[in-house]
Amino acid sequence: MFKKLFGSLTGDNKQENQIDAQTSNDNYENNYENEYQETEYDPETLHGTHYAVEDFDNEVERRAEAWIQDERESGENLQESDIKSIYTNYRRQVYQEWNNCDSDQMIRFEHANSLKYSGVQTSGFVKVEDNNPFLEPVHGISLRDYTAMCLKISAGVDYNEVCRAMGIESVIWEELNTIWPQRMGEDTSFTVTTLFGQYYAENVTIPQLENIKAEVSEEGLANLERIKRDRYFYEELAGARQAAYEYGIDGAQWILDNYGINLADFQSVAMQWMTEQNQNWNSEEIMEFSNYQQEKQKEYAAKFAAEQGGNVADDVEF
Repeated sequence: MFKKLFGSLTGDNKQENQIDAQTSNDNYENNYENEYQETEYDPETLHGTHYAVEDFDNEVERRAEAWIQDERESGENLQESDIKSIYTNYRRQVYQEWNNCDSDQMIRFEHANSLKYSGVQTSGFVKVEDNNPFLEPVHGISLRDYTAMCLKISAGVDYNEVCRAMGIESVIWEELNTIWPQRMGEDTSFTVTTLFGQYYAENVTIPQLENIKAEVSEEGLANLERIKRDRYFYEELAGARQAAYEYGIDGAQWILDNYGINLADFQSVAMQWMTEQNQNWNSEEIMEFSNYQQEKQKEYAAKFAAEQGGNVADDVEF
């Protein structure tokens, strides 16, 4: 369950960020263009400090609604998704114009305001609303508690030992492991999923579980520290793991056997890198790391193929 869940959290399914351009309103006079060469940004919203957020939202609405009206008058039947896309495109346009910034800064802005403008959470920018029913404890176990339990179990600690430390029966763990993932699927804002990932990245622990330790070799500890500081090493192991799965090998077990890094620790580091990437979005670096991981995946795929006697297609002549 954990491997499948984290596949969607840590990049096995890559999120695409497409930057679309929308034609600007001919009558709009850009009062901010080229005026702020070194923009100061609010640290929380990443809006420029030289304008009011309300003015920004009003300008986006003005342009978007004018476009929507023109479309409808021309006979277009706009769907809700079309309207959201129009607002998104104008929001991007206005942000870049008013702040005289590049697309990377604009993406960082979208991440910081994803809940407000798109209704979903982004890792590294989690905002939690009060009285969120999806975050209500289950059998007294909060999402933070549940994540701490998952970390121990993913690290190789027997779940019965974890349950005893938490003072619950194993049947309660089974319910927790059903209800929390179910909430993740039902929560359209992705608050539960994103917060779970954030706790995982923090390698969160709670007093009840502090004395329960997974066995980690000296080599494993050294490799764990290395993937925390060496992005290329992390990408290499991520590529190797993916290649292993493609050849019918348990990728998580392969990393544990060969590098001494258990699933929980590896996923925690993966979440740390993803969060850092979201907070400091740099398209050039992202492409570099992505290409490097793909290269390593091909190298390990060839290695696994050789160990299994080669690919079936290797003997086919054309």
